[in-house]
Amino acid sequence: MSDPIQILILLIIGAAAIFIFFKFQEKKQRIIENGIEVNGIVFENSNNASANYGDPGSPRGNYPTIRFVTKEGVWITEQADYGGSGFFLKQGQEVTVIYNADDPKEFIYKTSFDLSKISYLILIAGLICIAIGLWFAYKYLTS
Repeated sequence: MSDPIQILILLIIGAAAIFIFFKFQEKKQRIIENGIEVNGIVFENSNNASANYGDPGSPRGNYPTIRFVTKEGVWITEQADYGGSGFFLKQGQEVTVIYNADDPKEFIYKTSFDLSKISYLILIAGLICIAIGLWFAYKYLTS
């Protein structure tokens, strides 16, 4: 793998993974610091869960749909930005939800197993891609 395009692809993938990790961590920290904590449930847990509940035409991926009531009594049913759909979470399982008071559709959830720790795997994968890319770049430039 001494092709400069392949090296560049590895470096871009690594940088993108690291960027995604830090954006998720920033959102999580912002919501935890300023959010409101309530109880919620895993409302739906399928590959076809949509960003706007009731719109099956817009699937966003394999993330659970969480339902909770805000302190103001408003029901929120939204698909989470992350999750271990099917593997870690079961439909009807209770979760702790922390939501943004200004925009309750922006939330994170906690379970007994902290799924957000999985984001560290993205960071590690990004660092590995960059390290491999830099190693191949060194080999390419010194050969």
